[in-house]
Amino acid sequence: MAEHLAFKEKLGDILKKAIAQSNEMRREEVEAFFAEDELSAEQIDLVCDYLLSQKVSVFGYKKAIPESEASKEQAKLTTQEQAYLAEYQKDIEEIQRKSNKDAMEEHMAYYLPKIVEEALKMHRGNVFIGDMIQEGSLNLVLALAQTEDEIEIMEKIRAGIDVLLESQDETARRDNRMVEKVSDLDQAIRDMTEENGRKVAVDEVADKLGITEEQIADILKLAGEEVE
Repeated sequence: MAEHLAFKEKLGDILKKAIAQSNEMRREEVEAFFAEDELSAEQIDLVCDYLLSQKVSVFGYKKAIPESEASKEQAKLTTQEQAYLAEYQKDIEEIQRKSNKDAMEEHMAYYLPKIVEEALKMHRGNVFIGDMIQEGSLNLVLALAQTEDEIEIMEKIRAGIDVLLESQDETARRDNRMVEKVSDLDQAIRDMTEENGRKVAVDEVADKLGITEEQIADILKLAGEEVE
């Protein structure tokens, strides 16, 4: 238990460090931070996933996609996404046609097609392609303020899109956990009501499930109900 709390505290510390670095960190920094803990490569990846879920760009890290979800990568675009890309391509072509482009427009004309390409490669279907492109474009502007190196710029663009994807995945996981809690509570109440032949009190359900009455109240609120 003490080791678990110590590790949780270190997670908080590395998040603070990342925030102090404008929500950016390299995978090598994560490894160095936990060097004395002798974490495995898989555990370091989990730390990187945690940072991504907290909107921290982790350069040098690419989230592995489980084989069961591999087919979701580069998912087929919806009709809405295809329409978005068609319009967006027109905007890019308009920027490219301009003969009097300023420095920023020159960069945009060069990098925006690359952002679209990266977004298509990283697309898994659970995030609208337009949101991925917009996130990549935002990170392009931020990257251009820091460097002119193309490799580093593209790395920052990919890292920004990764943050968006992981944030969405974390939201989905949290929503699924909440649905499971509501389902488990509903099942427990029905089972106990049937066993006892009467309505059961909140404290009885809490004792049965090993949680507090306050937690039950929170779960019921998620289901749009109130504690009776």
